[in-house]
Amino acid sequence: MQNFDLEKENGRSMIEMLGVLAIIGVLSVGGIAGYSKAMQKYRINKSIEQITLIAGNVRSFFAPQRSYDGFYIQPGCGNSCEVVHKAKLVPEEMMELNSNGKLNIVKNEFGGNVWGNSTGKNSSTDKQAFSLTFESIPLEPCIELVSHDWTNAGVRAIDITFSGPSLREKYVTTPVSVDDAVTYCSTIQYEGISSLKFYFDIDVNSTYWQNKLNPSS
Repeated sequence: MQNFDLEKENGRSMIEMLGVLAIIGVLSVGGIAGYSKAMQKYRINKSIEQITLIAGNVRSFFAPQRSYDGFYIQPGCGNSCEVVHKAKLVPEEMMELNSNGKLNIVKNEFGGNVWGNSTGKNSSTDKQAFSLTFESIPLEPCIELVSHDWTNAGVRAIDITFSGPSLREKYVTTPVSVDDAVTYCSTIQYEGISSLKFYFDIDVNSTYWQNKLNPSS
């Protein structure tokens, strides 16, 4: 009689163990999904913080010369990026140096390259504005970054681009509604990613920028 009770108890324990394992499995899947979502939100917030910080650093550094001539970021730029590197215009966490200690590449939170350059405020040559490009941006971060309130950072326009089998591109002025951001990011993206080029301090009402922002007009 005692053996029979032991068998019953063992059987019940096995069922309970399977139930516990099933619960752990469900919680693990939910935990991984939650972690992934949390990490993506972190990367979005970190990107906003980095873009705002870089914009502030660039403005402060170039203010005395009244133009952004010399602001330049490109993969493998080396000596050409010395201003950005030595003046620490970009957070150190984003910079990767080459074997000679020169700035080799700047990476964003999504693993894509970062580009930067002076650009025109009212024309193609005045260099009184600048741009910052974040590559390899997935769909959800694209929507959040495009629709973010960039007033404090001075973003006046965003170029959403993917240079895939065929160039897809859309210039938008800020602020951008969430609905419009969904439309633009979904339309422009190819295989789930795109590049975002942020334009700072441009005069969106100038003839030069009106022609770029509204090419059909």
